[in-house]
Amino acid sequence: MPPISRLAATLLALSALAACASTGGGASADATATLNSGAGVDREARQRVGREDMLTQMAFWAGEYQTFPNDLEAAQRFSESLRRGGRTDRAVTIAAEALGRFPEDRQLLTTYGLAQISLGRAHEALRPLALVAQAEPQNWRVRSALGAALDQLGRFTEARAAYQEALVIEPNNARVLTNMGVSHIMAGEPETAETLLRQASDIRGAPPEARQNLAISLALQGKFAEAEQIERVDLPPQQAAANIAYLRGLLSDPRRWGDVGRSR
Repeated sequence: MPPISRLAATLLALSALAACASTGGGASADATATLNSGAGVDREARQRVGREDMLTQMAFWAGEYQTFPNDLEAAQRFSESLRRGGRTDRAVTIAAEALGRFPEDRQLLTTYGLAQISLGRAHEALRPLALVAQAEPQNWRVRSALGAALDQLGRFTEARAAYQEALVIEPNNARVLTNMGVSHIMAGEPETAETLLRQASDIRGAPPEARQNLAISLALQGKFAEAEQIERVDLPPQQAAANIAYLRGLLSDPRRWGDVGRSR
C-alpha cells in the first residue's frame, strides 16, 4: 500500500496536534511580570478576555500588541490566539517579530513552531521545538509536537522516538498515542496504526481525532463498515458516509493516489 500523502497526512497529524499541543510555561513568566508593571496595562481586562471566543481574543490582543508592541505578554497572547484561530501565517509573523526581542522565550518558540507545522513548514519548526524540549524535560506536549514535525518530514523513526519520550512523561496519553498512530498511517502501516488508535480511543476522554484516525486506518485496510460506524460517533451519518466513500474511491483507483500520494 502506498503511504498516505504528505498533504492528507499532514491534515491528520495537525488534527491531533491541535488537540494536544499548547504553549507551555517557561521563560515568559518573570519577563511578563516585569514588562506589565508599567502604566496603561489593564490586567483585569487581560484576564477576562480568556473567557471570550477566539475571534474576540484575537481582536483584543491585536489592540494590546499595537498599543504595547514591546510587551512580551501581548506578543505571546496575540500570536497564540492567531494560531488557535487559524491565522497561522500571521501567528508566525508576530511570533518571529517578538522573538527578535525575546529570543529565548519558550512560549513564543513553541507558538512559532506549532504555527510552522500548520503551514507545512516542518523544517522551520524543528529548531524552536527542540530548544523548548531541551529546556523543559517534562514537557510532553512539545515532544509530541516535535514528533508531528518529524512526521511531516518523513522522518518516522525519529518522530516515534519523540512520541515515546512524551509517553514516558505522560503514560497512556490518548493524544500522544493518536499522533503516533497517525505516524504509522503516514508511513503506510495502517495495521499498526489501528492498534495504537484503538488504545487511544479506549482511554477515557480521548479526543475525537483518535476515533477519526482509527476510522481512516480501518478504511485503508478495507474495513469500511466498521470505519463508518466509528466515524458516526462524532460526525453526522451523511458526512461519515461521504468520508468513507472518498477513501474507498482512493483505494479502488490507484491513479487517485495522486491526490494524496505525492510529497510536496
